[in-house]
Parts: sequence; structure tokens; C-alpha cells
Amino acid sequence: MSKHPRTSNSGALLELWRPPDNAGDPIGCLSTTFTFDPGLFDEQCLARFLDIDSEPNRESLAFLLEREDRLGGVYAGVLVDYTNAGVSHSLRWDVLPVRVRAAKQHSKVTLLAWSRRARIIVASGNLTQPGYRTNQEVVATVELSPNEADHDMFADTVGFLRALITLVPGSSKQRPEIERAEVFLSQAERLVRGWNHRSRRGTSRQRLVCTFPVRPGVAARSSLEEAVWTCRERGGSPDRVKVASPFFDADDSASQMTAALCKLMARGRERDLCFCVPGNAAENKKATARLAAPKAILTTPKCYQAKASVRVLPVTDADKNTRAWHAKMFSFDADDYSAVMVGSSNFTCAGMGVRSCPQNVEANLLTVVDYRPKAREISQLQELWPAMDKIPDPDSAEWLGSKPEEEDDTSSATPLPLGFVSATYCAGEQRSIILRLDPANLPENWVIHACGLEQRELLSSPGWASAGKLATVELPWAPPEPPERLLVQWAEHKAFLPLNVKDSRALPPPLQLEQMSADDMLGILAAADPSAAYRAWIAKEKQTDGYDGIDSAAPIDLDPLRRYDLQATFLHRIRRRARVLAQLRSNLERPVWGRQALEWRLRGLVGIDQLATRLLKEFENANGTASEALLALADFLVVLREVRYQPADGSLSTPEFDAIFDPFVRELGDRLTQCVQRNGHSVSTDIMQFWERVVERCQA
Repeated sequence: MSKHPRTSNSGALLELWRPPDNAGDPIGCLSTTFTFDPGLFDEQCLARFLDIDSEPNRESLAFLLEREDRLGGVYAGVLVDYTNAGVSHSLRWDVLPVRVRAAKQHSKVTLLAWSRRARIIVASGNLTQPGYRTNQEVVATVELSPNEADHDMFADTVGFLRALITLVPGSSKQRPEIERAEVFLSQAERLVRGWNHRSRRGTSRQRLVCTFPVRPGVAARSSLEEAVWTCRERGGSPDRVKVASPFFDADDSASQMTAALCKLMARGRERDLCFCVPGNAAENKKATARLAAPKAILTTPKCYQAKASVRVLPVTDADKNTRAWHAKMFSFDADDYSAVMVGSSNFTCAGMGVRSCPQNVEANLLTVVDYRPKAREISQLQELWPAMDKIPDPDSAEWLGSKPEEEDDTSSATPLPLGFVSATYCAGEQRSIILRLDPANLPENWVIHACGLEQRELLSSPGWASAGKLATVELPWAPPEPPERLLVQWAEHKAFLPLNVKDSRALPPPLQLEQMSADDMLGILAAADPSAAYRAWIAKEKQTDGYDGIDSAAPIDLDPLRRYDLQATFLHRIRRRARVLAQLRSNLERPVWGRQALEWRLRGLVGIDQLATRLLKEFENANGTASEALLALADFLVVLREVRYQPADGSLSTPEFDAIFDPFVRELGDRLTQCVQRNGHSVSTDIMQFWERVVERCQA
């Protein structure tokens, strides 16, 4: 089903990242934004999308472990205008810088995918604290499920995101973050392909309308033209248009923008325009209204037999809280329909896509409702507009011109020269940073610093020139932790170069995981609620750390029967671990939604490979209990061999699963056998023979 657009209250945008009921496992998310706050995205948006229960402020360790674990098998990426892309961020998710010549990436679109639900969010707010918490913004969502999915809207959204990825410098072969984004979109398409089409019966239609600059072989797009053309499919051209925008062009361009709108409106009828602009209404008859907009929006319609009225955008929300207006809203009305467009486009030539000007990348959701007497949908669209003061005599108002189009006070960042294409961190034992440069577009003198606990020079123009001015430079990186971000300095300027990881699986695990035992890890892997299992483990660790072993408040229990712990006997330990292993097998048999997710399930921070390492360590360090530890290893291998994968629509098929899982089990069996044979002297011959039979069975 689809939801009509609405203006957002504090926190309402964040709640849209939460999974709906019966959403299933998270698969991935891809967002677009102009300005960007990585902390908000990481701790608020992703936490809700992944359904992490831990609080980042109160339960920092539990949140860290949950996030690191869950992100390994889930895609997350943000397409950011390149002037704001060089942020410090977790290498578990990607930042992709978008370059738009002479303009900017200004859209705010999010695609969220779970195994049984998908959601498209089109908003006016950036991924920042003001955009998600303090501004007055507008947002519209489209919900998709196996029972009802708007395939046209989904295809438009995926097509838009794919087109935007082409504006990221480099190629998927050079930049793994581009390949990951493309793989996620293909995965989402495969997921939704089998879902039931949304019924076209009803009075409302929705479409993604965009502004996009011209590309080789592809014409430019205009949000204004696409919106009006879509309206014309439901009836004639609109004769009433209402605009709410916080930013406008200067007078000459504003006149051009207003003229383009008037020309697309109905002919032979009275045209009525209403502009809602920032400003202050006159408090009394003697005072003068002050409007932060160009007067051309008032005077230009007169040249096209149209009349224009002016209202002032509210500075407080419905609860009387002071909030800056940042929403962009347009309504188009005719006798046959009523339509509302919301999204990222301001009433500017660049935002609406007037052809003679450089065009931004913009995305808006247009909702068109056929006119029916007393139709509920039309009244819902009308209720979207808040009450606004009307300017009775706009001609006598003081027109101050449009205020600078600065969003969240970061749009003035110095653009990074085109010659700095990308940076990739290669984790693992042989760590390095790969820099990709475009020699023809580099400044004369420059230096790149790696920032972290200390700042160190990574590469400079003299060193680069002496090495042959290569387009791709791979530099060794000795510290175990990657740099937080890369700072580029040239002339009197500086900017940050986005840094992404080549393979997130090679990133070092949090140090706290070293304290996790095999039973702890097994309990998390087998848990129905891993979040609760993480928190329980951390609580247990805290209790252990707080016990000094000398001055305990608990009295010594002298009852020999009560001091005898039945649960600690060999038989009970074996039975308890068998039950948990059965739960682990059940979890491994669940559908998995992509190769990355399966690889992470097997080799992630808390994965099968890590569990095998801990079980093996228990065997190697066993003092008198080596036989029991080896039997635990054998049971573990038997459980892996008995896994029978259960696919679902959109998930990996059984052959795809087996092509990854079966070689993993065989390789694991070989590795464990080599270690067991080195320590085989500590167990009986019968148990060693049993182990060999288990390994032989797993290799079959």
C-alpha cells in the first residue's frame, strides 16, 4: 500500500526506518542526501532499520557488537553530494560521492528492503540532525509487500538510484563500494519481482518525478514537466498551482522559473498561483510585510494572464514549537483531479529542471487523486498544508530576495578537485590504502594526510611525481586500525576524500570479542533474539569483572547436596550443548538473502568459523577434558553436515547456498583435522577413530 505525504514531527522521519510488522530479515538500504551526518545515520537510522534494541549511549558495547555483527550480512550505503562526502564513518557501510557538473546531488530518497517488506521514502530532509529532528519537513512513503507492490514505482526508484550511481567517479571494477550498491539493487529487484502487483483500481496514483542532468544517450529530466505531464494523464493541465519553498532563484532566474510554470498551466482559463514563502507578515495595518523571496514570482504571472497570491511559511509546528521550514511542496489542481508533489526540489530552475540552466539531481513523489465528490483522498491532500498567513497586499511588501540556499550550514564546503577520484582501505594481514587519481585534473601542489589518533602524511605531489605519476597508487598501512578519514590540502584549501573498505569481512573485530567463549558464541548464534543474547553476555561479563573472589557478601553454603551442581555434570553439559547445536542448525537452515549475508553467517565476527576456532582452542587447552572437547567438535561438525537449507522467494536458491556452504564445511573439516592430529595424544584411540569417521562423513 502507499501512504499519502505528510509533514513530519520531531522523530517521525526516524521512525520510518523501523521495520513494519512481519518484515523479516533486513537485506539492505540505500539513501541519497545533500548534506550528511554519519552519526545520525549510524546510531539512529541504521539502528532502527536493523532493529537493534541496545541504546548507543547507555549500552555502547552491546550496540557496537550488534551493529558490527548485523551490518556484516546487510548492505548499507549513502549517495552524498561530493562536497559533503568526506566524512568519518564506519567502514561497515559505504559513502559514495556523487559529482554533478555545475550543480549538486540534492535528492533525499531511501530504499529499505527486508525479506518480506520494502519501503521507499521520499523526503525533503537531509540525513542530518536538523533534517530529521528540528526542521519542518515533508515526507512520503510507498510500502511494498508480497501481497501488494507498486512495481512501477519500485522500478522508477531503482532506475533513479542506478542512474545516480553512474555519477560516482570510477567504475565498479575500480571501486568495490559501487559494485556493492549495484548488487544490492539487483538483489532488491529479485526480491520484489515475485510479489503481487498492486491493483490499479481506485482514485489515486503515485509516481517518482525527477530532475536529472543530461547524460550520454539519455535526455535530461525535469520534475516540473514530469509532474504536469503525469497530471495531464488524469485530465487537463492544472489551472491552480500552490508552491511552498524555502529557497528561490534571484530575480532573473525566478522570472524564468515562474514563466516555465505558467506556460505549462491550462490555457483559455483563469490561472491561479499561490506562493508560500519565508518571511514575516505585517503585525498591523501600518507595518510592512517582509518576504525572503524575489518579487519576480509575483510580477511574472501577470504576463501570462495569471494572478498570484502570497502566503508566509509558518515558523512553528502544530505544537507551537519553533522550527525552520525546509519542506518543499507543490499542489496542482484541475476540475478532474488534485495532485501534490513533495520531495527535494525547491522552486528554482536547478531544482525543477528548467532546461536552459544547470540541473541538480532531485527526486519528488507525485500523488494524483481523481476528483470524486466528498472523496476522502482529496481532503487528505488538502490537510497536508498547514495554516499560513496570507499577505493582503503583496505589491506593497518588502521583497528581500531569496536567502542563500545553504542547507544545515555545510553546503559551503570547498569542493574536492576532480583529480582525487577515490580511496580504498584494504584490511587484513597486509594492510594498504589504494588511491585512484586523475592526473589531468590534479592541482599543482597537494598532500594527502591520514587522520586518526595522529595525523600522518600519506602521499604528496612531489612523491607522487617521483614515482611516475601513476593513476593508481597502493600505499602500505602499518597501524592495525584504519584511518578515520583522509584530508587533502592544496593551495589554501582543504577537503576530505571519502574512504571505503575493499572487504568489510577483513576488518579487525572489536577487542571485546576475544573474551567470548565457545559456549557464549554458540548461544548467540543459536538465539532467536541475538540482541538479547548479546546483552545477556555483556551483563554476565560485568558481573564476573566485579567479583573480587575474597570478600563476597554471599555466605558459604555448607549443604553438600546444594553445593553439588547437577547442571555441571558431563551428561548435562552434553545434553545442553546438543540442544543449542540443534537451534544453531535451525538458524543455518533459514533463508539467506544474498551471497554477502551467507558469507557473513559463516565467516563473520560471530560466525561459524569463529565458533570453530573457539571450540578448537578449548580442545588444545583442555586439561584432562580433551576427550570431552573433541566430542564437542565432532558434534559441531555433524550438525553442519546435517544442515538442510530452506529457501524462500527472493532468497538464495538451494544450489546457490550449497555452492558456498559445502566447500566451507569441507575446508573447515580439513583445518580442524590438522590441529586435532597434532594434539591427538591427549585422547583415547576410540575417540580419535570416532572423530575420523565424523570428518570422513563431512567430506563425502
